[in-house]
Amino acid sequence: MKILLINPNRYRTPPVPPIALEYLQSALRGTDHQTRILDLCFADDPAALLAKELERFKPQLAGVSVRNIDTVIYWNNIFFLDEIKSLIDLLNKHSIPVILGGSGFSFIPRGVLEYLGAGWGISGPAEIALVHLLESFEKRPPPEGTILDGWHWGMNPELSIADRGEQIDYRAYLAEDGIIGFETQKGCFESCSYCPEGNGRVLFRNPRKVIEELNEIVSRGFDNFHLCDSEFNQDLSYCHKFLETLIAEGPSMHWVLYMKSSPYDEELFRLLSKSGARLITLALPSGRDSLVHTVEIRRLCKKYGIRLAVDYFCGFPGETVESIRKAVETLRRIRPDVVGVNFAIRLYPGVEVTRTVMHSVKNRESLCGQLEDNPLFVRPVFYKSISMDSLREIIGDDPLFKLEGFERTSNYERLKS
Repeated sequence: MKILLINPNRYRTPPVPPIALEYLQSALRGTDHQTRILDLCFADDPAALLAKELERFKPQLAGVSVRNIDTVIYWNNIFFLDEIKSLIDLLNKHSIPVILGGSGFSFIPRGVLEYLGAGWGISGPAEIALVHLLESFEKRPPPEGTILDGWHWGMNPELSIADRGEQIDYRAYLAEDGIIGFETQKGCFESCSYCPEGNGRVLFRNPRKVIEELNEIVSRGFDNFHLCDSEFNQDLSYCHKFLETLIAEGPSMHWVLYMKSSPYDEELFRLLSKSGARLITLALPSGRDSLVHTVEIRRLCKKYGIRLAVDYFCGFPGETVESIRKAVETLRRIRPDVVGVNFAIRLYPGVEVTRTVMHSVKNRESLCGQLEDNPLFVRPVFYKSISMDSLREIIGDDPLFKLEGFERTSNYERLKS
């Protein structure tokens, strides 16, 4: 079967290479399927480029990666699904079955599938699930509307991904401040009230397979990376093993990563520094005593020469202006290299903060966004309980704090100098 894997993500501040499609292509290698990646990130006319590829490649099926539903930030929010829907409509017009996947799709799988008008989907890890779904198509396609649970199928920790970059022009991404990604794991053990990624399940890749992948990419002249794991420090023993193997067998490189506030130890930071890690972004709140842990994390980052950015989420139900003021003052004393402040909480079905907000008439008064005919929050809905004026008064003119949505920059761009 001929399968066209499509990246419709055209957000370019910064642009993000479609790592998921490269991993899927590797997973399908060795099967009877023929694959091609169509990257529309830099397309002036994505529909025209897709139509041309349909004529040239003549795919029998399309896999479309929905990396993001929207920019998640309330201020200057950008909603991506309408443009993606126009591409799905074109595929449907050509009677090409469409399978959706990707992290954004997995946040609201049923809602996104119906909004886009696609036939099938995979929620969660797709490398093994896609192979099984394609086997079904070759025999008898499953009913339209079927969404496979990728977590049921898991992933192959030994998957070899040593030929990345063959169909993706990394240099085009780097020219616009993009950065090449890689994964060591999928999932998150945490259960933060606002995040749909934490489901208590994590699947880990064999460190040597990850390092084979990195060695290959560096051999092509690229040595700057962003880890695409939800949070790196899910399991300290795995972190230590991966970093020790990277130091012993991997390339000379620089990389940036996300972490949650625990678990950690000093050895983790020593190994991170030795492996070339130069920036950690810490999400707050993430777990118990986040701010307490941040004090020690900042100390360890300074000791081992790693820069620290904090993504601070505030304005949750039950928080007050005074409690936010205390948290801001604590961050001011800790003094990370930058603090991005997000004070409008994007709601997703099934997460704790959504349940709390929707069960309270008072909390619902603080909702912003499209509320009618949007029961699954596919179109963004935000809970915003603190005003910008109040937050600006708390922050003052301290340049440490950046209100998210007013600068279209990521932490690695803010701190790359």
